[in-house]
Amino acid sequence: MASNDALHNLKRAMKENDKSVDDLFKELDIDGDGKINGPELYKGIKSMVGEMMSLDQVSDFIKSYDVDGDNRIAVSELRNALS
Repeated sequence: MASNDALHNLKRAMKENDKSVDDLFKELDIDGDGKINGPELYKGIKSMVGEMMSLDQVSDFIKSYDVDGDNRIAVSELRNALS
């Protein structure tokens, strides 16, 4: 599954469950540190949409949307990715 498919399915799941980007971010940010790392993204997509991204796809997603270069996704970066 391509990361674009995962994004599409996350958007659909958000709409179906009436969740905001902030709600989604809180669910994905398992350790509560204010950033989503690779393992959190990987596990979150699997649990929310029942699909898996490969580790390469997770890495590509983070590289594509990680504006500040810390190799993690902040809420603003997730909002950007889902807009």
